[in-house]
Order: sequence, then structure tokens, then C-alpha cells
Amino acid sequence: MTTAPATAAQALTGLARIRPAGWLATPMPTDPVDLLVRARQVLAADHPGVDGRVSVVSARYTAAVFAVHRPPPECSLVLKLHADPAAYAGETLAYALLADTAPVARLYSEGDSSLSLLLEYLPEAAEWSGPRMPAVLAERVAAVHTASLRLPGEAAEAMAGFTLAALLDAPAPAWIADPAAYGEVLAAHLDAYGPALVPLGHLDLKPGHLRRRPDGEVVLLDVESVRPDVTGLIDLVTLPAVLRQAGHELSPDRVLGLYLDATTALGGSWTVGSLKAALCAYAAATGLESLHGLDR
Repeated sequence: MTTAPATAAQALTGLARIRPAGWLATPMPTDPVDLLVRARQVLAADHPGVDGRVSVVSARYTAAVFAVHRPPPECSLVLKLHADPAAYAGETLAYALLADTAPVARLYSEGDSSLSLLLEYLPEAAEWSGPRMPAVLAERVAAVHTASLRLPGEAAEAMAGFTLAALLDAPAPAWIADPAAYGEVLAAHLDAYGPALVPLGHLDLKPGHLRRRPDGEVVLLDVESVRPDVTGLIDLVTLPAVLRQAGHELSPDRVLGLYLDATTALGGSWTVGSLKAALCAYAAATGLESLHGLDR
């Protein structure tokens, strides 16, 4: 497999599935006035008592994000609106799994009728120039991947159908190209973590999604894409490209080492050999075209 440098957008070539134009029946509006009207309606209907000046942060086909600016001593907030019910359900599930066990933005409330989330406002970007940042990012990613090992009892019971023990006896997901290779991936995770792990992965990793709280803690934003069946290997493949995009030119071996150290500290028992074998099986299972040197 090639070791040519890849951008964050190119890192998962072969894995992405392009949806056809018009796949979403009711996409998010694009007009800024329409967006602001919808945001204020949602706040009034599903998040009563929350008011302030509203501004558009981003607007995409599937979702829109707003800042709700409130004067001190109140804290400003983020309002996220989904146009896709499946994406909303996935993000609420991700927060249920990660809120108390991984460094992600705080979720304050949900609005099922409006497909909305009210979140912690974190305008300050993480400082990427420091030499510790690659290790910090690896730690944050590993905390998400191992979050299910730290779930309270009730939440763990609710996720029993997504554990490795359950997935090993279930058919491979429809998006898997090679079910036998997918079985190897799950078996490798079983050896590394045990049967109770929910194999979370598919973070939308990019430098802008790492933010800093006023106390200095670095947290991840936007867990909408996290799923309990893809495993964290998808994020490990993306890590070198994200770090390069942020100005850190690390060798694949160094990135692999940072991830190994982080997962070991959080309960994993990967070895270099077992992790590389799992990555190769993952590429075969998903159609991923390159591991960008992580398998060497």
C-alpha cells in the first residue's frame, strides 16, 4: 500500500460512499434569514428560557449550527439543527455514550421535534503549535474509542446489542466489502479490549474540531458521525493526515506509537503487530485504498 502523503480529505479514499444528489427530502435552508427564523422558532419551542442574539456559524445540506450569544454571567451556547433524522439520532446516541466518558463538548438539552441540540459554546481553538499536541489528539481520540469501557451500568446494558460479543455473532453490515476480513477486525478488537467494548469510531477529525475550554482542557467537537460498529481504526488512518494539516509531520510509526500508548493507558492491549494486522484487515473489509504507511 502506498505511503504517499494524504490530506485529511484524501485519507479515507475508497471508504467513502457518495450519496446521490437530492437524497435528503427536506434539506436545511440556505437563506440566512430563513435559518435565523428557524433557529429562533426552535429555541422558543424546544429550549424554553434560552434567549440571546443568534448568529449563523455554519450551514450545510444536512445541518446548521448557530451561536446563541448571551450576556454575562450567562454562558453563550451552540444550537445545532439537523435536517436528517438519522444523523440527529446518531448524534444523540453518541453524546449518550461519550458525555461522561470522553472529552467532548457538553450537551445541555435535546429537541426531538425540531431535531436540535443545545451544546457548550467553545469558540477558542486549540493551540496546535506545541510539541505535545499530537499526543493530546491521540489521547482524545483513544478516549472516544474506549468510552464504552467506562459506561455506567444502565448505559452499558442499553448498548449490549452493539458490543463485540454481539457483533461477532451478527451478520456484517451492508457497507462491508469483505465480511471475513471484518470478522478479523472484530476478533482483533476482542483480543485488545474484551467482549464488552462497543467499537465506536468515525470521528470527523480536523484541526478546527479540537477546541479549548477556559480551564485549558482540550475537547473534540462534532460527534455526529460516530457509529457503534465501524471501530476506531477509521480515525487512526486519518490521524497522520490531520496532524500534517495542523503542521506536525510525524512518521506513521510515531503516530502508531502515540495511539498505542493512549489506548494502553485506557485499558487496551494492542501490540504493534496486532494493530497493524487489524488495520490491514480493516482496509480489506471496507475497500480502503491506503493505510498511508501505518501497516509498514
